[in-house]
Amino acid sequence: MQTQRHSLIEILGTPDVRFVVPAYQRRYSWGLRQCRELWLDVQRAARAQAPHFVGTLLYAREASDTDGLERRSIIDGQQRLTTLTLLMVALVRYLEARGSALADGDAHALRDCYLRVGAGKRAAGKLVLSRNDRDTLFAVVAGAALPENPAENIMQNLAFFQEQMEAEGFDATYAWSGVKQLFVIGAETGGADNAQLIFESLNSKGVPLTTADLVRNYLLLAESHEEQARLYDEYWGPIEGMFQPDPGSLRLDNAIQGWLSVRFRKVRAKGPDEVYSVFKQYVEDEFDGTTEGLLRELRNFCLVWAENYRYHAVKKYKSAFSWATNGAATLVSGRPLKKSDDEAYAEKVRADLQAVDESL
Repeated sequence: MQTQRHSLIEILGTPDVRFVVPAYQRRYSWGLRQCRELWLDVQRAARAQAPHFVGTLLYAREASDTDGLERRSIIDGQQRLTTLTLLMVALVRYLEARGSALADGDAHALRDCYLRVGAGKRAAGKLVLSRNDRDTLFAVVAGAALPENPAENIMQNLAFFQEQMEAEGFDATYAWSGVKQLFVIGAETGGADNAQLIFESLNSKGVPLTTADLVRNYLLLAESHEEQARLYDEYWGPIEGMFQPDPGSLRLDNAIQGWLSVRFRKVRAKGPDEVYSVFKQYVEDEFDGTTEGLLRELRNFCLVWAENYRYHAVKKYKSAFSWATNGAATLVSGRPLKKSDDEAYAEKVRADLQAVDESL
């Protein structure tokens, strides 16, 4: 793998290329803080008129589309590329509203170069996000009607950039000169295993990856594009949906830790930061099933966990579902219930407590 320095806007403007965020990737999650940082980077670069480093971009080439457009799968860097796209949407709208242009072209030329790809009626968004964000980005790029439930971060961050450009003293030419100075270290990778290791090691200014992000990526990255989409739709999408709203993926991360505490009892994560490493140890050293089998079991566990989001959800899951049906036998299968696990005993304790309360 070779790395090169690339202008971020030149990457986005690569002719006849569509950038695709795979199904295993997390949603667009940058908020106002990260947008302000990028906007400040633009101002700094414009002021210094010197290249300004803003992170990394890791991608893999895929088979071309039926219309001959090259596809590049974004492994790392989608947050930055999406935010730059939103900045460009705001800039195009600014120029359109005023009938003005930059040295590199008017609003129409900028849209065709950096936001859309293809010709005529077949033109479509250059950046293709994951399912939950895709339609919203397509709509704002095309200036079309928004979907019924538009992606909140996309709309919020687009509004932020529009507000900056409406502020007194904004100079589109000055800002554009800063955008053109932003650069990333880009790399193309050819193997899923290599991509996974690099993905885990990269550290950027963006929102830290959650345990759920790392687990999803680990399970889906090695699959084909079509298999990724199928496994996401059938398993991971429902898993995420069970815990919404779930800011920071706290509930889902907690559920994954709970599942591991049942499935892999001989190694315990001592805190949230250790959950992913324990997960990898279990999958690589203990688990001998299929990815789909693991996802099916995790989905079933999360169903019960989400409905009983408290400490005893693991116990309810062990009693409510047949592990022999949902997956291979666990390391704790067949363990006799302790007295404190027994529901009849718990009911008796509650009754005794109620009797005490009523006697007071």
